Amino acid sequence: MAVAAVVGTAAADALRRDGGETKPATTASEPDAALPAALQRLGARGELVLHDGVCGVRLLVMPSLERTGEDESGCVPSGAESPDGSTVARCLGEGVELFSGGGFVRALPGCAPAFRPDGVLTVALDGAIVRFRLCANRRGSCTRTLIPPAELERAAMLHPTVPDRIAQIRALVDGVAWLSRRRAAVAISIRLGGRFEPLGPLSVIAFFEGGRLERTQPYFRATGGRLGASPRGTYVTRTPDVILRGDGSEVSLPRHLGDARDFAWSPDERFLALASRYAVTVVEVASLERYDRTGGGLWSVTIPQPAARLSWR
Repeated sequence: MAVAAVVGTAAADALRRDGGETKPATTASEPDAALPAALQRLGARGELVLHDGVCGVRLLVMPSLERTGEDESGCVPSGAESPDGSTVARCLGEGVELFSGGGFVRALPGCAPAFRPDGVLTVALDGAIVRFRLCANRRGSCTRTLIPPAELERAAMLHPTVPDRIAQIRALVDGVAWLSRRRAAVAISIRLGGRFEPLGPLSVIAFFEGGRLERTQPYFRATGGRLGASPRGTYVTRTPDVILRGDGSEVSLPRHLGDARDFAWSPDERFLALASRYAVTVVEVASLERYDRTGGGLWSVTIPQPAARLSWR
């Protein structure tokens, strides 16, 4: 199946650099071969896995964009995926369901499941981030607290809008992304009680090291959906438009890329793919950092293939 040529503003900006040097952008009038050539010049390699949000999957090899898979993936539940890809954990109501090999394995209490780089599953339970372990009597599962409720509440209290010495506040965990075995980013929705209840929506992405709060990035809006970390823990993303460095500082996105349904990083973190309703855009991360500082020089290629979820392998 041929991939159509790029149309729109994103294409016009593809593969441009600072200092007047410009690589050819892909436009609607160019042949389909322009897209693989543009990806070749960008240096993007690997396989993009495009999920349609139901049961369909498309596999595209870069830079050729050869389609290597059919729309026959089965209906594997979406959710947090273990580092080796063997297990998926999803939140359903007030519980977490684990799947392996496409089949249901077990259920656990809690929500906001996430896997650490060492494969350990964590969940949000009773206001804390915990992991499950074998109980001392070797019967059933017990929990070990990794980030206590007091630290999560402290992150919420540091939001600039939250009044000092407020009596009623709730820190609701929306998502967790582990940057390393000890370092985590947590997306928190803040709920205020009493006369401050109308304030909001308020949210924060908080960074923790060894269970202790290090830094917060506040938002005066509902920031959206899925929280994730890059393969080496250098960046944190949250749909539709949040990219943070591992130290919590922000990376800006150009306006035409500010509505991502999902993010996917190349294994070496050189590239970031952003899925939208109509296309997938592959961006060179070094140019995104330059764009953030200078306002120009973004290198990107837009592939007109829609995706609800996206992964790179």
